[in-house]
Amino acid sequence: MRTHIIQFEIKDGDVQYNVDKVKAEINKLVLEENDVVVLPEMWSTGYRLEEIDTLASDHLEPILSDMKQLAKAHKINIIGGSIANKVDEEVYNTAFVINPKGELVHQYSKMHLVPMLDEPKYLAAGEEKVSVFDLNGEKAGVVICYDLRFPELFRDLALMDAKIIFVVAEWPIERTEHWRTLLKARAIESQCYIVGSNVVGTQTNGTTFAGHSVIIDPFGIVLAEGDDKSEQVVTETIDVSRISKIRKDVPIFKSRRKELYHFK
Repeated sequence: MRTHIIQFEIKDGDVQYNVDKVKAEINKLVLEENDVVVLPEMWSTGYRLEEIDTLASDHLEPILSDMKQLAKAHKINIIGGSIANKVDEEVYNTAFVINPKGELVHQYSKMHLVPMLDEPKYLAAGEEKVSVFDLNGEKAGVVICYDLRFPELFRDLALMDAKIIFVVAEWPIERTEHWRTLLKARAIESQCYIVGSNVVGTQTNGTTFAGHSVIIDPFGIVLAEGDDKSEQVVTETIDVSRISKIRKDVPIFKSRRKELYHFK
């Protein structure tokens, strides 16, 4: 399953620029049917939280329709990163997934808001549990940035037989080693592929992002990785057929003693 992560620098507050940038990047790729294209967190607006109420898309639109058209035209899957999503009077940080037919097959709103960044002041937390979606006949999941620090989500998805988990983020450079270490740990403990999509550049509040978009195999081995400065596309072919043997050889899910755990 060929997977392409588009790592780029978001222009804070300029929705049209960012949408045009993503469209151009997807159209430039040499794509095959059923390829997977992955975008980062809050890519349409950047983290302009003070203005997020006016910058947010209305029920994901019109960005969702734009991405549906692209997915259908190229016959690809788009893991749409996440965007600011206004529903009634609340703004959510919502990830979405589109299949090669141009159909919305999954969406998830970030449940863990970052208190250090005042996210709870400007955003509403998602209240739905994580779930899997179909990706070229395999089960996959998606989480958003700070969710990476909560292994419970990944265990839930792994127990639902997720073969790939996408982590879409705007992760800062001063915590680069957290990013790389946690992604590897989640791959190893979940016995699945982890695809981490991040951004580069410095936003208007001075935060510089880590880049290092990465594709990691179930043994925690980095298959492809971007650097911390460049706009680039990180591409690798994911072989999900390996996972059944890995889970058989190291049967951690069969060895679980959930009756002895304080949480299930």
